[in-house]
Amino acid sequence: MYPSLSYSGAGYFLTETTTNSQARVTLVTDSSACLPVHEVVANPIVVLPTVLIWRGKALRDGIDISPEMFWRRLVTDPVTPSTSTMSPSVYAAAFEDAGRRNSGVVCAVIPRRFSAMADVARLAASGCDERLDIRVVETGGAAMAHGFPVLLGARAANTGANQDAVERAVRRAADGSEIVAVLDSLDYLARSGRVPAVIARMADALPSTMVLSMRHGGVRIGATVGSRARAIESLVTRVRRASRNSGYLGVAVHHAANVSEGHELAERIHRALRPNDLFVTCFTPVMGAHVGPGLIGVAYCALPS
Repeated sequence: MYPSLSYSGAGYFLTETTTNSQARVTLVTDSSACLPVHEVVANPIVVLPTVLIWRGKALRDGIDISPEMFWRRLVTDPVTPSTSTMSPSVYAAAFEDAGRRNSGVVCAVIPRRFSAMADVARLAASGCDERLDIRVVETGGAAMAHGFPVLLGARAANTGANQDAVERAVRRAADGSEIVAVLDSLDYLARSGRVPAVIARMADALPSTMVLSMRHGGVRIGATVGSRARAIESLVTRVRRASRNSGYLGVAVHHAANVSEGHELAERIHRALRPNDLFVTCFTPVMGAHVGPGLIGVAYCALPS
């Protein structure tokens, strides 16, 4: 069985790295990366919680609300939550903590067109001690399409790679990453303003299943004719085509609190593709607020030999 996201105590997010004090570079990212807990613990990664606003209350992703709690509430609460960018002080605290350990920082953020986090991280960096080297890198996707660049950069840091090499590893992985997901409806994307409402209504009326893809900072929404099962199979086909002749393939199956469906898809991917890394995680609340329930997706990173 494949590792799945688990929670204990106040949450799985770290405010300081707990491994490899010899690493010269710390990777800083946010909870939308959907990184598996065991990888965060094993590598020099700091995960900052994004913020969900629900009925006027600010909830820190993974600390005040877990994905499981979020998905249960989403299907019963008529009020749709929104997301909020964390304050620059949250990033600054993580950067300064790395500086106290004589560590440089590579901060990975989702693309600017989808979030203000890149601007917030750069603002925080500009206010830190100028002797601290902070690199802010925009990845091209969400969930583990955002997480794989962080993970591969952190693994490089764990081997003693310098900051330039770690930044190159993050950028290279970002270039080879994508997320594709099957949606039950475009309604939540319309509510968040990501898709015009008239298009969402037209798409939901069609006898097809909607598939969302995110790569290189761009989003595409297409339709797969037929059943949900057929659409899910198309995700496997897409990863297979993208990973031909790859030297490294990492795959993460993301689900909306449907663990059995997630593991079934992971087993299929394991048999068909034999990836180097294979994870199963629950989509975080910050993702779910924009896409709604019934979601299942595959994020992958395919790198040439």
